[in-house]
Amino acid sequence: MHKDIKAIFEEDKVLAEAGEIYGFTKFQFIADAENYVYEIVKDNEPYILKITHTIRRTPEYILGEMEWLHHLARGGLSAAKPIPSLNGKDVEEVPDGKGGAFLVRVYEKAPGRKVEESDWNGTLFYELGKYTGNMHRLTKSYRLSDPLYKRQEWDEEEQLKLRKYVPADQHLVFERADALMEKLRRLPKNPENYGLVHADLHHGNFNWDNGKIIAFDFDDIGYNWFVNDISILLYNMLWYPVIPYEDKAAFTGEFMTHFMKGYREENDLDPAWLEHIPDFLRLRHMLIYGLLHQAFDLNALGDEELEMLKTFRRDIENETPITEYNFSAFV
Repeated sequence: MHKDIKAIFEEDKVLAEAGEIYGFTKFQFIADAENYVYEIVKDNEPYILKITHTIRRTPEYILGEMEWLHHLARGGLSAAKPIPSLNGKDVEEVPDGKGGAFLVRVYEKAPGRKVEESDWNGTLFYELGKYTGNMHRLTKSYRLSDPLYKRQEWDEEEQLKLRKYVPADQHLVFERADALMEKLRRLPKNPENYGLVHADLHHGNFNWDNGKIIAFDFDDIGYNWFVNDISILLYNMLWYPVIPYEDKAAFTGEFMTHFMKGYREENDLDPAWLEHIPDFLRLRHMLIYGLLHQAFDLNALGDEELEMLKTFRRDIENETPITEYNFSAFV
């Protein structure tokens, strides 16, 4: 959670007001990463409540997420849809008394469960490919209803603004980031390779329901190359595997083989784009480095946090590949 939001969040007060707006009294804390997240009970049914602040988002920006979710749902994609408030709104505001507001919204609770070791296999990877391909196919027909709902472009991501969060003496980090982003900006964009995407799909953001994927947490959606959406998922699978792998490159090959088989059944993507995955994996590494600096108190780092930052910095400065797998095998 953003340090400035955490400093002003009065849980009891905000939840009491949210309860009146949405009609719930029971709640249970779940997490506080990008949002404060709670499970709530309304009319004896469980739902998910999310709270952020105007420090980080605007109501219109979140409505861009809601509109896209409704579009995907109409196309048949299984995702946790927004639930309107008692006022009929997808996003509500709770003033913080300081000129800003906490932004509150409620979603369906996705059925199913988190993936387990027994699920971590080619069937899951194939279904992830089909799901992602279906989402990319549907996003091609999405059109904004209001310019204010426009989500960020890939290079407007807050965590990529490294100079804002990373100590100013890390000149080589900035140099590597600038060079990579300039290289990526030269890539072509058209409706067949670029559009609004999830941008944070991983096994913490979907449930597995009898062989079906139901995604949630669309907070980071933005305009990006489809191949980067794939790269972000791969990055997350590599860094947070349910079953640890012995060989990163071998796991990458296994995952991508099953994933792309499913993906190609739902969406056409020129295979040549897969050769750009190593660059996009490095970009994700840089974004996480920015995120860590945004989240940590740099004046009170523990040994584990300090070592984590050192490792990321070393990887970025040395341009260390995230995986040694040769993606040209798919071209």
